[in-house]
Amino acid sequence: MRAGHRSTSRPWRLGLGILAALLTSGHATDATTGVDGSSDGIFHWSIATVVEIDAPPARVWSVLVDLAAYPQWNPFIVEAAGTVAVGERLSLRMALPGRDPMSIRPRLLVVEPERELRWQGRLLLPGLFDGEHAFVLTALANGRTRLDHWEDFSGVLLPIARGMVYEATVQSFHALNAALAQRAVTR
Repeated sequence: MRAGHRSTSRPWRLGLGILAALLTSGHATDATTGVDGSSDGIFHWSIATVVEIDAPPARVWSVLVDLAAYPQWNPFIVEAAGTVAVGERLSLRMALPGRDPMSIRPRLLVVEPERELRWQGRLLLPGLFDGEHAFVLTALANGRTRLDHWEDFSGVLLPIARGMVYEATVQSFHALNAALAQRAVTR
């Protein structure tokens, strides 16, 4: 075997070794953090939160789809623009605590007034860092609303990203939920 051939194969072998280690390493999640750990894996994880809001679904929905007002109340999605219709792209600026804001252009998958708003976004190319984000509204007794706010993440960058953004993203979901509840009640 030529020496040059051996040296070029080492990075490839090292890459396979790292990939094998990533695929075989798992982690447990605590259901009390608001995280659905049942589908977590090295290249997939979910964040799922729930909040009950003292306002009817119509009012909660009106806050969610008033994109121009996001800078006034939303601590996570600090800017939003676009047409709220299936297939349309939104322009969102997301701010995680302690990080510079980043912009994404997700495509709307579901727009069911007073029931569900869902989009899919990605970082650069499909399969690197993809997310499907949803707000699901359920009418409760006494004019209240249950908000299920979740996101499923997938992609090859997740093993790196998890340590960098996971906890901050969970915090941001809870902060958004609280701000949305307050906005819907006082609107």
